[in-house]
Amino acid sequence: MRLRAIVIQGLSVLVICALIGLSAGYVLKGMERHIGLLPGLLVMVPPLLALRGNINGALASRLGTALHTGVIRPRLMWGAELKANIASSLILCFITAATIGALTCILIGAETTGIVRLMLIAIVASVISGLILAAITIFVAIIVYVKGLDPDNITSPAMTAIGDFVVVACIGLAIILVW
Repeated sequence: MRLRAIVIQGLSVLVICALIGLSAGYVLKGMERHIGLLPGLLVMVPPLLALRGNINGALASRLGTALHTGVIRPRLMWGAELKANIASSLILCFITAATIGALTCILIGAETTGIVRLMLIAIVASVISGLILAAITIFVAIIVYVKGLDPDNITSPAMTAIGDFVVVACIGLAIILVW
């Protein structure tokens, strides 16, 4: 019975994640004109997507463990443990986004839009998406836990897929804000 529940939960969320991932690709295609105007930006997209997926997947796992062990109660309240998890994920996203922007310029060279502009786009997109996704991660982890489902089976993959969509949209917003 337990194996069946895990397979059903996992498969269900992965099908939904595939659809969300396709939607993120469609949004990225819609930004094609802007990406072409900013050389180097397309090189930054995969690491930014991986960054958010990894950080939010880890946040989702930490929240799932904290819910299972009783460290965090299944309520939408700001406790010390929750604040520490959110702060660490935002610090990680800021530092790694700046690194991604700088490395993109270093690796591609003079063909890029410029180190400051690419770093700002990476940082703005990562911080905005980090705030949005942290809130969604907390909400999803708590709702899944309260519904009696395992947050480890659902929250991490769901947040990775939702993260792709949100990051692509935030990259578009960051282009508008920085450009």
